[in-house]
Amino acid sequence: MAAKMERLENSRVKLTVEIDAATLEGAMEEAYRKNAKHINIPGFRKGKAPRKLIELHYGPDVFVEDAVEILLPRLYQEAVQETEIQPVDQPEVDIEHIDRTEGATFVYTVDVYPELELGSYQGLKVEREIVQVSDEDVENILKQEQQRASELVVAEHDTVQEGDFVVIDFIGYVDGKPFSGGAAENHTLEIGAGHFIPGFEEQLIGVSVGETKDIQVTFPEEYHAEHLAGKEATFSVTVKELKEKFLPEIDDEFAKDISEFATLDELKAEIRKNLEDEATRRTTEKMENKLLELIAEDSSVEIPQSMIEHQAGHLMDFFFQNMRRQGFTEEMYLEMTGQSREELQAQFEPQAKTQIVYELILEAIREKEGITVSDEEIEEKIQEYLNSAGELTPELEERMREYWNSQRDSLEMSLSRDKAMQLIVESAAITEVEPAGAPEEEGEINA
Repeated sequence: MAAKMERLENSRVKLTVEIDAATLEGAMEEAYRKNAKHINIPGFRKGKAPRKLIELHYGPDVFVEDAVEILLPRLYQEAVQETEIQPVDQPEVDIEHIDRTEGATFVYTVDVYPELELGSYQGLKVEREIVQVSDEDVENILKQEQQRASELVVAEHDTVQEGDFVVIDFIGYVDGKPFSGGAAENHTLEIGAGHFIPGFEEQLIGVSVGETKDIQVTFPEEYHAEHLAGKEATFSVTVKELKEKFLPEIDDEFAKDISEFATLDELKAEIRKNLEDEATRRTTEKMENKLLELIAEDSSVEIPQSMIEHQAGHLMDFFFQNMRRQGFTEEMYLEMTGQSREELQAQFEPQAKTQIVYELILEAIREKEGITVSDEEIEEKIQEYLNSAGELTPELEERMREYWNSQRDSLEMSLSRDKAMQLIVESAAITEVEPAGAPEEEGEINA
């Protein structure tokens, strides 16, 4: 076998593989042995007919097609190993020439791992936002926790007010007829939250417990149920019960109830620390992405479309995972947005391309700088993951450890890229600035 490689545009490679007649003949003999047991020739038991007789009966090229199917994957793997390319997709195959007396020529065209011409990556100038966490930020988190700890209690008043939670029965009518999905019993509705059709909640204000009222509304033009969009409807609504939200006092007892801390001040300090850590993570990530963007602008690389589409598919799958957590299926989301799966995936392609370029940059720096990761560092990362999982039974800890040990190559790559990013940051000239939109204090000088 002889393999010739030709580099094409956009990180594509053409492999031309030539084989002689003997190699083709060997594959045909292999095809005969594989298929003979399925061939019937009069005068011979099934599977016992000689090859020459089968070829005489069915034609001399009867085993050529099966021989090609045997050869194509085998020759491709040998050519990949010989030329040391890194394919990122399945190849396109063309049979350029085939003759039993001369041999054959096959052409494989495939996208390969792109080669990046690395630009400058040290001493770059970049801005980093100063981390700011205000007392108001801390109070907002406390109020969120207060809402989570709230309870619904029977209201002392008996007429609906803004902010009440009402338990209602209702039946909806369009053109005087009930419609599908327009009725419910013992439905709890928060007045003023805007969860129902516009105008519905407001018309319940002032209605007494036990009272029934007809409410007139118009479905929005963009309503998800097309047969109701823009239609006028009447709802017969009965108020059965009134509840209001009871909020606990935000004090030391509240801190004890929702956390491991004994005082409110200790809880506030922990909330502030968490907010600062999260803000630091965001500002660091933003700065790192800016540094990678600067390096990308000074670098050169051609990303194959198949690689972009593959990464965009991963991003879309992750997007749908998040949608499912919010109660939306893939089909529901696509129907709501009027998109096909292919159209949505295409929207992720710019982000996918950027991610690929950034990964190539970090990999190129790792190779150029000779960055390595020790077994001890991998063990430390595995232990970090185990510690973050909380209290584990010995059996579960063992299973988790086995899993992470099976991912050692992936961990090594991730840690090495982290080191490459650290090298970029440590050599950069970083200027700290106020966050966009943040008010500057009089006389303050930005570093």
